Formats: sequence, C-alpha cells, structure tokens
Amino acid sequence: MSWSSIDSVLFALDKIIFVAYFALLVLAMLFQRKVSSFVITLIVLTVANGAMTSLSPILYQYATQPELFAKFTWYASFAVIDVLALFLLYKFHQLLNQNVCFIANLVGIFFVTFATLQTLRFVDRFVFNTEFFQQFYQHAIPALNIVLVPIIIISWVFELKLGQRFMKAGSTL
Repeated sequence: MSWSSIDSVLFALDKIIFVAYFALLVLAMLFQRKVSSFVITLIVLTVANGAMTSLSPILYQYATQPELFAKFTWYASFAVIDVLALFLLYKFHQLLNQNVCFIANLVGIFFVTFATLQTLRFVDRFVFNTEFFQQFYQHAIPALNIVLVPIIIISWVFELKLGQRFMKAGSTL
C-alpha cells in the first residue's frame, strides 16, 4: 500500500471518527442517564471534533492562498479549538462538580498533543522552513484520532465493569 493511499484513507476517516464519537456519546447518555465525567468528556470531544471536521474544507480552501496569514489560519484555528476544548473539558467538570476520570485526562492529553503538533508544524514549516515534522504531522493527527476511539470504548467498558463490581460488593455487605 502506498503512502498516498494511506493518506487518503486516513483523511477520509474524519467523518467516520466524528460519527463514532457521536454514537458513543448517544450510547453513554442512554446507558448512564446522568451527568458523568465520561459523558462530559464525550460531549466536549464530539463538539470539538465536529467543529474541526466542518471547518476543514473552508480552512483548507483559505489556506491554499499564498499569504502566510492564510497558512497561519489553518494551523492556528485547529490549535485554538484544541486549547478551547481542553479548557471546556475541565471547566465543565468543575461547574458540574464531577471528578475527572481517566478518559477525561487522556482526552485532555490528546488535546494538548494536537495543539502542540499544530504549533510545531507551523513553526517547522514557516519559521524554520525545514519540513522536518511534515510526515509526522500529516499522519499523527489522523492516527491519534483513530486510536482514541477504541481507547474510549475499552475505557468505558472497563469503567462499567468496575462499577458493577463495586455495586455487587456493596450489596453483599
């Protein structure tokens, strides 16, 4: 399989990843029926991913212009969304008096990683003019988004199983 076909597969998955996040959010809301750290995390992740997925075509078209500001807008827009999502993730936990679960912290790390990759790629490309991070940037963001879906599912299943164990232990006391 060539790199160009891998690229096309990775970037075609944006919408599928959004649908997966949205489906997980709906399932979590149906199963948990209450506000939890997991639900808050999925809401923030789904909204952030949806914003990025819907803005990508517009930003890409704008970024094809030759001005440096157009290129900066591409990278900065995604970095700002990631930083805003990180802020909202923890702010909603605080406002709703929820303890931050493992998956919320992991998603927070992913938001920091995504914002860092956007910033590093811009600096690499337009400040240092090196293209050092080009391949890594091009594949890391879609790959991390793909990896995050099964991690969330596995973490949720583990959290549900752990909750059932505590319920059983509490009922035998």
